[in-house]
Amino acid sequence: MPLGACSENASGEFYNSGRNRQNMDLTTGNHSRDAAANGGRPVKKLGVVAKAVAATMSADKLQQGVARTQKDVKNDRVMYARNQQYKYSKEPVTGGQPITVEQAKALRLTVFGACDTPPRGEWLRTGFVFRDPEKELSYGLRARRNGTRGMQTAIQGYILKHLLFTSTNNSCMKPSKQQQLDALCKSITEILWKIGDNEKVIVCLPQEKSYVAHSLNYFQDNVTEKLHLFELTNIQDLEIFLKRYLHLFQDDPGPGSLLLLYSAVLTRGLSKIVSDLMDEKVYLISSAEEGSICIVTLMLTGRATPNLHNGIVNIGDEQHYAIPHYGILARSEVGLLVHYEESSTPVQVTQIPGSRLKTPSYPIWITCAKGHYGILFNTNRELLRNHLAERRFPLTHYSCSGSENHATVDTRSHQGEQTRIMKATDDINNTTSLLLLVECLIHTKWEGASVQWTGVTNAVN
Repeated sequence: MPLGACSENASGEFYNSGRNRQNMDLTTGNHSRDAAANGGRPVKKLGVVAKAVAATMSADKLQQGVARTQKDVKNDRVMYARNQQYKYSKEPVTGGQPITVEQAKALRLTVFGACDTPPRGEWLRTGFVFRDPEKELSYGLRARRNGTRGMQTAIQGYILKHLLFTSTNNSCMKPSKQQQLDALCKSITEILWKIGDNEKVIVCLPQEKSYVAHSLNYFQDNVTEKLHLFELTNIQDLEIFLKRYLHLFQDDPGPGSLLLLYSAVLTRGLSKIVSDLMDEKVYLISSAEEGSICIVTLMLTGRATPNLHNGIVNIGDEQHYAIPHYGILARSEVGLLVHYEESSTPVQVTQIPGSRLKTPSYPIWITCAKGHYGILFNTNRELLRNHLAERRFPLTHYSCSGSENHATVDTRSHQGEQTRIMKATDDINNTTSLLLLVECLIHTKWEGASVQWTGVTNAVN
């Protein structure tokens, strides 16, 4: 029998028994009055009647109070929706610790290499913007070809991971607006949490007030000097916090890319970033057209290292002590494939991706061909778990400029593709040249495999 039914019956029995006692006491009261008329003493009996009536009324009120409480609880369950705390909205930034003059200067020096000159403008006006939802390529970010492209592509890799392998709707290649926002928020959360060694994250968000004056030693950029720093030590709190202010990362034009980079740098620590770069004269944002490889490794592995090999390699010669070069210390969830342009200088062993980048946890690879970034992926999670799945499989190459190319890779046949590949030019805007460069990237992972291009999709938004 349900609990509510048991309580109701028990209360009814109590109420009826109270009524019976009331009638009995009233009858007794009548006899008492008769006795009083005959000279008896009815005072005690009248007191008993009053107590019985009061007890009955108290029981009635208790029953009504319980009913109201149960009703309120039910109403509370309806009023407080589970998804209410995850609602996306454009809230003004409040709280946090204002950035100091020393922090602002150190941040600009570490990231841009100088604080007395204007920073590169694309970082101040590039946010994370999706293509139109529920259409072709709606899973992809839309990014211009500038210095933010490398970091945007790294974020795209984690977005694909969540859309393809961790969301409730598996293989969601045409996500809705809500799914786009969820994937972006989870990607930023996961990246920052990894950079913070699963312990602490510092998020940088701008407010209206400037805390660093314009001077000969500091050139205002309208972002760095207005930052407030928020420290979070729980990943659930971090995700809720980012959802509240996700619009600041999406504004276009807006400093979303710079806010994420600043947050990553402060979360990692300025001194550790300098140590990762292995040179105090080197800074994160280089002169590369589409961004430094160190920013990509910071997003993928949590360390801004220029070295792509596995583990630690000691490099030296007869005239110099061997210096340890720290590469990729653990298997990456999203991989990285790199193809360098031909030159007379041989590629160093530290610049060649090791197995921890070539064979990631998910079949998703950031690609860098002659400094141009893209992404390769496969929708089958078993591709890197079962060697039989690598005999013949599809691959998709996506570029944030808005092109999607489909290929079939066959590792069972070797058709001497190297002759064709050597004809690739530096014109990245030429489709044929782009595909040849992608084939070079594929061959760094599956050497000698046959690559057949089966289709292309170009974005219209």
